[in-house]
Amino acid sequence: MSRLGQLAGVLSLPPTLAHEATHWLVARTQTDDAALAVEVTGGRALAAWPPIDNPVVRFLAFLGPTVFGLVLAALWLAHGVDIDGWRLILAVGLAIYTTPSRADVRGALGRQAVQQEM
Repeated sequence: MSRLGQLAGVLSLPPTLAHEATHWLVARTQTDDAALAVEVTGGRALAAWPPIDNPVVRFLAFLGPTVFGLVLAALWLAHGVDIDGWRLILAVGLAIYTTPSRADVRGALGRQAVQQEM
């Protein structure tokens, strides 16, 4: 991995970690076997859990960051906050936090119930 790629990974780690921690927190409501792992040097985070039978909780476990991030974005926009300067950095972080991976979507639909990764 190039130095630029490593830098991008490390800089995107805070919203990625928040994204994965949200998955972990929701999955943790159903199982004690939910796990959260972080690789700082590669800028990666991963949440994993065993299958969740309840379709609503499974949906929220996989798409919790997307739902919560969209609520935060809607509140931010409804509040009329301009996106300039440092708020642009926050908006990019919120976008990273909110965007679901393909694995998130597949898992929410019940096609992948063992673990997800971003």
